[in-house]
Amino acid sequence: MQIIIKRWHDLSLNIKGLMVVALPLAILMISLALLYAHETKTNQLENKLTVALKNQRDLQTIHTQLTQSSNSVRDYLLTGERDLLQQYYQSSVKILPILKPLSQGENDPKIQHKLQQLETKIRKNLFELNAIINTDLDLDQLKLANQFEQQSNNLNLINYLLGEITDAKSMIATQEQNEINIERQANLRLTLIAALAGALGTLFGAWVYANEIVKRVGLVRDNAKRLARGETLQPHPETNDELGELFKELDQSAQKIEQTKQALLLATQASEQANNEKSRFLSRTSHELRTPLNAILGFAQLLEADLAQSNQKQAAIQIKNAGNHLLKLINEVLEIARIESGEFLVSLQPVNLSELLNEAVHYIKPLGSVRDIDIVCNYDATLWVMADQQRLMQVILNLLSNAFKYGPFNSTVYLSAIVSNDLVKIDVLDEGNGIPTDLKQRLFTPFDRLGAEQSKIEGTGLGLALSKQMMTAMGGNIGVDDNKSLFWLTISALEKPQNQQTNPYLNSPNSNQPLTNTKFTILHVEDNASNRALIEAIISRNHNLRLYCVETIRAAKQMLTDLKPHLILLDLNLPDGNGQQLITYLRDSQRYANLPILVLSADASPEAIETATKLGATDYLIKPINVAQFNLKLKAYLH
Repeated sequence: MQIIIKRWHDLSLNIKGLMVVALPLAILMISLALLYAHETKTNQLENKLTVALKNQRDLQTIHTQLTQSSNSVRDYLLTGERDLLQQYYQSSVKILPILKPLSQGENDPKIQHKLQQLETKIRKNLFELNAIINTDLDLDQLKLANQFEQQSNNLNLINYLLGEITDAKSMIATQEQNEINIERQANLRLTLIAALAGALGTLFGAWVYANEIVKRVGLVRDNAKRLARGETLQPHPETNDELGELFKELDQSAQKIEQTKQALLLATQASEQANNEKSRFLSRTSHELRTPLNAILGFAQLLEADLAQSNQKQAAIQIKNAGNHLLKLINEVLEIARIESGEFLVSLQPVNLSELLNEAVHYIKPLGSVRDIDIVCNYDATLWVMADQQRLMQVILNLLSNAFKYGPFNSTVYLSAIVSNDLVKIDVLDEGNGIPTDLKQRLFTPFDRLGAEQSKIEGTGLGLALSKQMMTAMGGNIGVDDNKSLFWLTISALEKPQNQQTNPYLNSPNSNQPLTNTKFTILHVEDNASNRALIEAIISRNHNLRLYCVETIRAAKQMLTDLKPHLILLDLNLPDGNGQQLITYLRDSQRYANLPILVLSADASPEAIETATKLGATDYLIKPINVAQFNLKLKAYLH
């Protein structure tokens, strides 16, 4: 039995489907064949019954014709009227044609023998009647009477034989009728059995189909869903048909997916590790590059402010400009690296666009004086947008800088902003010829400076690529006009927010006033000697400020036991830990909970700035610092 079941499971679905369909059909055909055989037999019996009944009628007809013939001759003998013999002539002609088929079609030997005797006697009877008719009635009346009596006796024998044959035929007809009734009952039972067998065969075929095919197809579907969800497949029967092969393919696919998943997991872990290493590298590189630049640019700014117009001052300006250019390159490369690693973050908040544009124009105007380029502004004074203020400023300054650098000498740059359909559109237009159509597709590609081979203008080709990424991150867009030198930005417009919160230390009434004669104490926590020297040089210009410097967190805590400074300048990357630990220590102390903490760090990552701010840092300046901005911060926080 197991071998049969195994062979059945291994059959192809085409053969199984054919067998499932053929099974009830075969049962039905066999039932119909049996029914047809019984119906044929019934028809044969009915035909025999019909013949028997016809024979009975024919025998009755013979009896009637013989009787009429005999009566016709008797009437003739009594009356002598030959017209009365008409019935005799008609009956004598009909009797033998009826009788002959009876003898030829009879299968029963006994009845056939009696029919032969009957035919002999009928012929004899007809002969005797004919002899009587041809005898002269006037010759011998006694002889005629004897002849007629013999004929009557012969007729009685004939009637007796007819009776026997008729009784025999009646018995045969009765038997055949009984057989027909039996066959009819058998046909009815067979019809019911055929219908029941066909129904059961159909149900069995449907059960086999459902159990063998539909159930396994459902299992294939469930396993396919499990495979899509990455779950373990359900067990399935081992067969060699199409579904069995499909199960095997699913198993192999599941194994391959699992192998791929494991390989992907390992690759993801390796990628995450590499990404973390890259992030640490970027952070370290940023710190290591910005730290020396802080001293270079800081002292260059001090020299520029201290020196009168001379070659030395111009040299200091050149040092500052070169340092700023290097700083810009570092910032752009690090920003691109952050974007590629997915660490580029923006902080969306309401931004006063009008003030931001004014500030951008203020920063960019000195660049226009070099090439005798003027700037014309056209925007409403009450524009607000939802954006990252620092990133949006960086994008606008980049577009203005490009317009001033690449626009023609002695021309005008136009800056405008309008609100349309809940978006603010910012246009930066210069009077140049615009970008060739065949080069526009390369416009936002990193490190691709269009026409750099014919230009001496400094740049890395990262500005527009960074601007594109920043605008996308802020939910905005950037593009260039097809027919003129026009760059445009779109960003979500915003109603002027109510109750704007600002840093209480900035923009206060005293932030732009000089420090009073009050002595202020500042604690500077910094381990780099050049950066300490820069801060000392800046602080030394104000005699009301006293600066204490330490290099570690531990030294800072010891100093704070005896000293209560008015302000702390804090670097984050210290020999004995991160400066965030000192921020937490100060904010947890009741004595220094409200002490202003100004972070001076080369770590420009948004994460570091956000973490320091959440821990309680009052402000965060990224190295290299701007000396003028640093002085403004000092005044604001010391007031």
